Amino acid sequence: MSKLGCRCGHVIVDQTDSLPYKASLLRDEAENAFWEEVHHELKPLMEAAESGDKAAIADAYGELAPWVNATDELESRISSIHAQRMSTVYECPICGRLWVQKDGSSKFFSYVPDEGGYRAILSVASGDSEHFD
Repeated sequence: MSKLGCRCGHVIVDQTDSLPYKASLLRDEAENAFWEEVHHELKPLMEAAESGDKAAIADAYGELAPWVNATDELESRISSIHAQRMSTVYECPICGRLWVQKDGSSKFFSYVPDEGGYRAILSVASGDSEHFD
């Protein structure tokens, strides 16, 4: 997604990394499956690395092209798992409305905060330690 029109009229733009109004959502029902898949990808590499067996790494990750190494391949596989299991959430920087992606679709559903306005609740650097009830 590159743009999402909010009901307040603002256009939420997603065309770069590290956006303070964007987050990934891992549903509780999907968490175990997510970690099982990550473990499934990590285990052969870790076992091969511990044994020093480069042939085992090749077996686990296939015959990689000379420009691809096992680390890049593992990162790609885990990124793929992340993309499959996560949903995107946006917070409108104008009205504070949350837009949550429906799992497995391109549809977003909105939720309005009790107290209007942008709170930067998805931002790591918001510095806001207030507790809202």
